[in-house]
Amino acid sequence: MKASIITVLLLAGAGVVLSAEDSLRSALLTLPPQYLAGIPLDQRQTLVKAIARSVDQMDETASWVHWFSDGHLVDGTCMFWMKELPREGKAPLILVHMAKPFADGRKPGKDQTFVFEPSEGKWTDVTAEVIPVTVDLTWHFRSRKQDTVIEVAEWKEIE
Repeated sequence: MKASIITVLLLAGAGVVLSAEDSLRSALLTLPPQYLAGIPLDQRQTLVKAIARSVDQMDETASWVHWFSDGHLVDGTCMFWMKELPREGKAPLILVHMAKPFADGRKPGKDQTFVFEPSEGKWTDVTAEVIPVTVDLTWHFRSRKQDTVIEVAEWKEIE
């Protein structure tokens, strides 16, 4: 069954030069585990080393990550996507979407999609400020490498 795709333009902007602390790699290393498929912080270096070898999993030029949880290299609970969303004159936001229903068969929850803003060495959850209230957070969010448009579609169980 095909789900219709709703495209949500979260944010777009000109390229912004950032310090290393605001990068996608920093988010991979420091976001709390509940926001990154339960992967413990002490396993993040291993994760980054593994996915950085393949642009199909981590493309730093495009500020995009898609990690598959079936490799068992680290203790993640599901696959996830991350995308850096540029903003004019500010540090980029980081979108994280975890595909939990595909991993454990449960119904989608509002605990799988987040948008974070870096601030003073910490990550602030700005999901409610960035994603319109009309967009259901239980839907599936898919970021593409070369775009700041995030595709969003209702999650459907396939039999």
